[in-house]
Amino acid sequence: MIRLTTSTKLLGAGIAFSLGWIVLAACQCDETKEQKFPGFWVTCINNKPTLMTYNDNNATVVTSDPAGNFNPSQYDCSHPGSPPQPKSNASAFNVGSPSGPGGFARRHAVGTSQSAYLPQQIRALPFTPYVPAPGTPPVCDSTYPDIFQTIHTQASVTRTNTCPFKIVASIPVVTRPLQVQITPDGSTALVTSFDNAVNFIDLSTNKVIFTLITDQTINPDGLAITSDGSRAYVTSFDPENPVVLVIDLASRTVIATISSLNMSYPQGATLTPDGSQLWVTSPIDAETDVVDTLTNTLAYRLNIGGTTDVAFNSTGTRAYVTSASTSPGQVFVVDTSTFKTLSTYTVGNLPTDISMSYGDQFLVVNNNSDGSVSVIDLVKGTVSTTPVGGTSSGIAFVH
Repeated sequence: MIRLTTSTKLLGAGIAFSLGWIVLAACQCDETKEQKFPGFWVTCINNKPTLMTYNDNNATVVTSDPAGNFNPSQYDCSHPGSPPQPKSNASAFNVGSPSGPGGFARRHAVGTSQSAYLPQQIRALPFTPYVPAPGTPPVCDSTYPDIFQTIHTQASVTRTNTCPFKIVASIPVVTRPLQVQITPDGSTALVTSFDNAVNFIDLSTNKVIFTLITDQTINPDGLAITSDGSRAYVTSFDPENPVVLVIDLASRTVIATISSLNMSYPQGATLTPDGSQLWVTSPIDAETDVVDTLTNTLAYRLNIGGTTDVAFNSTGTRAYVTSASTSPGQVFVVDTSTFKTLSTYTVGNLPTDISMSYGDQFLVVNNNSDGSVSVIDLVKGTVSTTPVGGTSSGIAFVH
C-alpha cells in the first residue's frame, strides 16, 4: 500500500492555516505529442519490433536509429496485444520517452550530436496494465492509497481511503497537531503537536500507542524520518528554545538535541536523500540552516529567508527551497555541494509545500495565499500556475 501524508504548516507564531490535500499529475494540454513525448519508443507492428517517434502529433516509424542503439533482436513481439518484451539477454538500454512506454528519452544538446538520457516518468512494468473502460467504476482493494491529514483545530488525525473515498478513522492526538509522517515500513504514523508532544499511531489499529511529552519550552512542528526508520527529527517552533530533537524510534526517546541553529523559529525539516544533512526552514527568519546529521551540528547557513519547505532531486545534488519573503513567492535552486544559488523560479503567493516527481522533471508547489498550484518543468525551465481555490496545503504523488 502506498500511504500519502499531508500536513499543516504553522506560518506564524500561534497561527495555523487550514489544511487541504492534493494529488496531482502535471499536464501541458496545449503541447504536441512530439513535445510531450520526445525521443523514441518500441512497439510491435506485424509481430516485428519497430522503432517509433512522434512528428508533431503523428506517430512515425523510424527507419534508422540515429544513435545506433536499437537492436530488434532484443525484443519479443510474439504475444499479440502486448507491448514488446525485452528478451532475457537484452542489454540495459531501452528506448522510450519520459512519459511513454518505458526506457529513456534521447535528447540532443543544441548544436551538437551528443545524446543525453532522461529517466522515465512512468515505471516500466512487465505487463500491460489494466485500463478500465470510460465510466467503469474502479474495483477497490487494499492497493489504493490512504491519506493522513492533521486537523489542527480538532486535535485529531483523519485516515481516508481513496477507493472508495471515505474517512475510515479519526484519531485523537494531543492538541494543535501540525505534521504527520509515516515510517518506511508503513507500521507507524508520527504526528507533531504544537502543545509539547509527539504522537505515535499504530496504523494496524489506528490508535495512539505512545505519546512523547516534551519540555514546555519545545513546540514540535517540522518532522522528518530517516529512510531506515531508525530516527526522527523534530523542529521546535519556539523563539526561546529553537532546537531540533533527535528521536530514536525504537525506544521512542530523545537521544540528542541540536541547539546550534541560528534561526529563532525553526519549522520545516527535510533530509537529503542520503540522510547526511537535515535542511531546516523558517517562514519568519532570514535564513535556512543545514545540519550535519553525523555530528548534529550546524554545517551551513543559507541566506534564503521566509522559507517553508525543501525538495531534492533523486541524487541530492540540487535543493529546491520555497520562499515566501517576496510576492509572488520564489523557489531557489541550490547546488548542494557549494550551497550556491543557481537560479530561481517565480511561483504563486505564499508557497507552502514542494514535491519532486519521479524522474526529476516536475516540481509541484502549492501556494497557500492565492489558492493556486505551480508546476515547474525542470527540463523546459517553465512554470505553470493554476488556481485551484481554497488554501491548499500538502502534496502527494501517486506512482
